[in-house]
Amino acid sequence: MKMKKAFRSVLACALLVSTVLVLASGCAAKKAASPSQKLSKIVVGIPQDFDSLDPHKYAASGTQEVMMNVFSGLVGASTDGRIVPDLAQSYTVSSDLTTVDFKLRQDVVFHDGSKMTSKDVKYSFDRLCGKTTDQTKPLSATLAKSISNVEAVGDYEVKITLTAPDASFVSKLATVGIIPENSGPSQAQHPVGAGPYEFVSYTPGSSLVLKKNPNYYVKGEPHIQTVEFKIYTDSNAAQLALQNGEINLMSVTLEQSKQLNTAKFNIVKSAQNMVQLMALNNSYGPFQDVRVRQALNYAIDKDAIIKTLSPGSPKLSTNFCPIMSYYYNKSLDNSYKTNQAKARQLLQEAGQQNLSFTVRVPAEYQFHVDTAQIIQQQLKAVGVNMQIETIDWNSWLDQVYNKAQYQATIIGFTGKLDPDAILGRYASTYALNFVKYSNSSFDKVISDAKQTSDTAKRADLYKQAEAILTQDAASVYIMDPVSYIAMDKRLSGYKTYPISFIDLRSIQ
Repeated sequence: MKMKKAFRSVLACALLVSTVLVLASGCAAKKAASPSQKLSKIVVGIPQDFDSLDPHKYAASGTQEVMMNVFSGLVGASTDGRIVPDLAQSYTVSSDLTTVDFKLRQDVVFHDGSKMTSKDVKYSFDRLCGKTTDQTKPLSATLAKSISNVEAVGDYEVKITLTAPDASFVSKLATVGIIPENSGPSQAQHPVGAGPYEFVSYTPGSSLVLKKNPNYYVKGEPHIQTVEFKIYTDSNAAQLALQNGEINLMSVTLEQSKQLNTAKFNIVKSAQNMVQLMALNNSYGPFQDVRVRQALNYAIDKDAIIKTLSPGSPKLSTNFCPIMSYYYNKSLDNSYKTNQAKARQLLQEAGQQNLSFTVRVPAEYQFHVDTAQIIQQQLKAVGVNMQIETIDWNSWLDQVYNKAQYQATIIGFTGKLDPDAILGRYASTYALNFVKYSNSSFDKVISDAKQTSDTAKRADLYKQAEAILTQDAASVYIMDPVSYIAMDKRLSGYKTYPISFIDLRSIQ
């Protein structure tokens, strides 16, 4: 789930994850340095606290995008969304999609000084599947269901056998951190990985400090010596710090970007591969009726929301972004053109002329709060009373995401590298299907797509899945928000990805 770049959420989480880099020295922050001055220490501001430092336990995309600097996986992502080897030097998938062989790099050293071998990789996946002495319950329901066996073949080869054919399996490993053998119990207190930065300290509710890993296996990276991720739960405080010259890099809203000193900052825009949506709990009384869900889709003017909050953002009609063009069902565009009369008619047919419900929104994400306020006014026009309840991010994760204790919420589903990881969220068997959507036809399409290696056939199946979600109005899909990143002109090299990742490796 997420949230990264300017507009991220869960999943999570989280839309509008502020990527803020602040000068470490208060004195230096008050002085305008020359564009040629390079910084050896920066602070990255984020809008919410970490839900865990253990790479196998955190769920928030806002945590993931930070901790991917501490942990590396067998594979990673390129800026254009391709799967590329990372800790694995190469990998081979069997023709029947049931086994994957990974050849490991032999120059990887963990932050504790130990050299990475196949035993560490096996331990990491066994722990995630609940098969180690220190972890007897699965930490990842998805991997536990997918993986049958992990075998260490020699010191630098690992063979993973799957329970069923899965064409999407390797892509799911891009955010799975590999840790030293038997280190699981201490990871939450002192995380140890093989990424470009090492853990220094963590003060809950305040900051996380990292330092450059001198043994990082990619020569010449990273460039910045010390990084502090500072937590700004108040977006106004973060914006004030930016305006005061204390911040060097920060994901901002459109309005915030207009207030910046263009002599000190550049604005970097990028697509996010993130679905902003008003998620509807399909198990909640009125929302069990497809006519009510469709009525809300007709009542909400997405164009007006986009024009006000994020001009240029692609409008969505399903849980998929056009940046993933090969799998994107373009025929669904504008499926629910704003039609208040149609919305009233459907509500009347469903006996919900006086519909009232509450939308729970994470307070840390002003973009979602602003979206909720616009939707509230639009729904009033068709006689719907939508109340807004703002809650803190940790409460959102616990109550909404984990326990589905909500009627509606506005959030951002962060980008993934395979359509199964995006659309599979709606499968009735998915453990964290907090939308509580269930459709046997959808489930079959998703299952069939996972079991074919024919990319053209997979694309067709996922397009069918998108169409089913749209017809069923599983939720209200709004946009893929454009990310606005304010970058101090003294910094360069910032890269963006179709997944939640504040990549510190290239910044200098």
